[in-house]
Amino acid sequence: MTLTSHTPNQGFQDFSTLTYPTTTVANVIVTTALTPVTGTVTELLGGLLLVDCRDAGTWTTPTAALITAAIPGAAAGKSFEVDIVNYGDTTLTIGLGTGVTKTTIATVSAVLTIVTLASKRLRFVCTSVANASDPTSTDAWVVYAFGSTAAAVA
Repeated sequence: MTLTSHTPNQGFQDFSTLTYPTTTVANVIVTTALTPVTGTVTELLGGLLLVDCRDAGTWTTPTAALITAAIPGAAAGKSFEVDIVNYGDTTLTIGLGTGVTKTTIATVSAVLTIVTLASKRLRFVCTSVANASDPTSTDAWVVYAFGSTAAAVA
């Protein structure tokens, strides 16, 4: 009887179409003297934001217009994610730039916070893009927050 080789095939067809995003790590320091810190689109789209929140403070997202302008082909329904890690010693508040909102339910605070030594994944979903031929249209993004809301336990 002939044995069939079961050597793993590195070029397996099902994996040939996978793409892996490039993550650009951004480091931000938030202190009483520096708050609020307005984030950049580059930090947001990099995918990983490490925040050293040394004093009570706020990191604010860029405006919806800046986010839309930075994403070629931005359209309603397009989305991206960013992981924000607070490795500082104080709770971090995430502020939302003009045109960026957070979806909440009645029993959940509209304020986004990340306690010390915790993280959240934020998914930004485009809900509208300003149209030059319609002066009443605006850029708008909704944020959905996933992740820890309690302090990390050592």
